[in-house]
Amino acid sequence: MYYAYFDESGDTGYENSPTRTFTLSCVMVNDKNWLDALDQCIAFRRYLHKNFHIPARAELKAISLIHNKGDIKAANLTFPARMNAYMAAMRFQRKCGLFCAFSILIDKERIKLRERFEPRPMAWEFAIQRLERFGNAQKDNIHVLPDEGHATFIRKTIRAMRRFSVVPSGSGTGSLKRDALNIIEDPSDRNSKESYFIQLCDLNAYASVRKVFPGPNFGENYWDELGDMRLEAVNRIRGGPPGIVVWPAQ
Repeated sequence: MYYAYFDESGDTGYENSPTRTFTLSCVMVNDKNWLDALDQCIAFRRYLHKNFHIPARAELKAISLIHNKGDIKAANLTFPARMNAYMAAMRFQRKCGLFCAFSILIDKERIKLRERFEPRPMAWEFAIQRLERFGNAQKDNIHVLPDEGHATFIRKTIRAMRRFSVVPSGSGTGSLKRDALNIIEDPSDRNSKESYFIQLCDLNAYASVRKVFPGPNFGENYWDELGDMRLEAVNRIRGGPPGIVVWPAQ
């Protein structure tokens, strides 16, 4: 079985929204590798403590590293040092060799019929579709572990798509019924402060946004550091940056 950890980034609003995008990012690990992955995360956090003075129990979030907020502020790091720590976290995931990751990015500015499309339902629908396909390819089940905050909505969405889910045909004509039967049980919420895996999702979410929309102080290369752990199958047909589903397509 695979554990699929999720974190959301950005907001779902259209009017007076501070962000252009709503992003849902996933990090997956097989249950057989779960303890090894956890141990490697612990070792990496010790590395961050030794080299960057970031406490092992600090919540490692993109906004904290970029803006020197939260648990990161006590480390008294310069901006370049914080970005080096961010880059180290991206490289760690690739070098660990036990994870795979993808992101769903909803570009709110490109949505024309806003009354019909809400960012969060769209993002989760796309994510569950990708999980179903991944699980089918691996011949394995998946359990979803999202950051806490929207448990009722996510539970209802997964239950509904487990019984009825239609996806576009890869040939571009018609649609296929692909019920998410391999996503088992209701999702199990996690407090991001207590989950190293969800903290990685948070870092990946922002990195995926900047892969599509590079910023002046944060370029697209951070997402690229994930290398072959990016799940390229999620957007092989739609195209775009490896491992990132952008909707509407650019």
